[in-house]
Amino acid sequence: MNILYFVHGFPPSIGAGAINAYKIVTYLAKFGHKILILSPGVFSKISPIKNMDNLSTLNVNIKYSSKFMKIPLNLIFSHFENMAKFLIKLKKKFNPDVVLSQYHAYHYASVIGGYISKILKIPHIIRSHDIFFDTEDYNLPLKIFHSLTYPIIYRSILNCDIFYVTTTEMKKHFLKFKKLRKLEFKIHHNGVDINQFYPFKNQEELKDKYGCDKILLFIGTLAKNYGLQNLIKTLPEITKNYKDTHFLIIGEGAYKYNILDFIRKEKLTNQIHFLGSKPHEKIPFFINNCDIGIGLLSKNKSLEYTIPVKCLEYMACKKTFITSPISNDVIKNNDIGLVLNRNFTKKDILKNLTSLMEDSTLRRKLGENGLKKINQKFSWEKIMNKFNQELIKSVFSK
Repeated sequence: MNILYFVHGFPPSIGAGAINAYKIVTYLAKFGHKILILSPGVFSKISPIKNMDNLSTLNVNIKYSSKFMKIPLNLIFSHFENMAKFLIKLKKKFNPDVVLSQYHAYHYASVIGGYISKILKIPHIIRSHDIFFDTEDYNLPLKIFHSLTYPIIYRSILNCDIFYVTTTEMKKHFLKFKKLRKLEFKIHHNGVDINQFYPFKNQEELKDKYGCDKILLFIGTLAKNYGLQNLIKTLPEITKNYKDTHFLIIGEGAYKYNILDFIRKEKLTNQIHFLGSKPHEKIPFFINNCDIGIGLLSKNKSLEYTIPVKCLEYMACKKTFITSPISNDVIKNNDIGLVLNRNFTKKDILKNLTSLMEDSTLRRKLGENGLKKINQKFSWEKIMNKFNQELIKSVFSK
């Protein structure tokens, strides 16, 4: 089968969307499909996946846009550029059987996917990215931009054949809209590669390096809307009360300098280590060398619809974590980690972290539960086998 894939984030861009898209493509190619990927381009200098050359042996071709990537509205125009490139030139070399696109409340991948499917009269399958936005915390320009673009993005859902969402909560959200109730919704969780993320035997290297007893770890985009400011406020007390505990921060983002300034101001540089971005294939080493992972610590209600990739990676490495509310598909009744109340306080974060730091039996139990759940329902291989069967059925039933 020939699959035309419109996606916003794809390596060497970083982030959960790019990682998930890469895994989806890798498995579809492994199943024997030919795939043409149209993506805006590179959003970062750091690639999370170095061995992308293997994609060329898997019948995958990647085309990035160029002219519109460096302007603020690349979220829109770069996808139109890719559509034009396909219709003018690429269609002569690649005749797709189905259009697959990535839905996100901010970019136009699914919009362009819908246009192309109509022109070619072939099925359009949308796979939602994990995040959609709650505009409550937006500034005025962003709210205006979102109000103008989202109705167009929303209408792309109405024209697809199957809409895959990542969580049960997200499915319930979309079914609140009468116009969407006629659509076929399926749940396609985010996954984790259990051949890459698994418990290592040696988990003491970083503790030996830093001379500490415990390590807390945050991985991800350094953005205020993910709640990093809530975590940072607790660090002086944690480092004061637990001098044998160190904290590692991996990632880049707009909130980076706030974090660095705070660390210097509070004189925490001995126990808090900012490591910048790391290639994705290096992340299992850091997770295995930590004791507790930090998930999302935000009061943004929309995050309750999500499955953060970082949390799945913690689980696959048999590590527990704390988080603000995320999808019950992943964590329920504190079975694999500790979940804060939505209106949590600094005191609540400290209480949960203290519980995990002081109770090794609890950490071990929650970690074991997490690994078991990964093997049951969140391995990419299981998820993609099911997705592939449904994809073939949807195309050939037309």
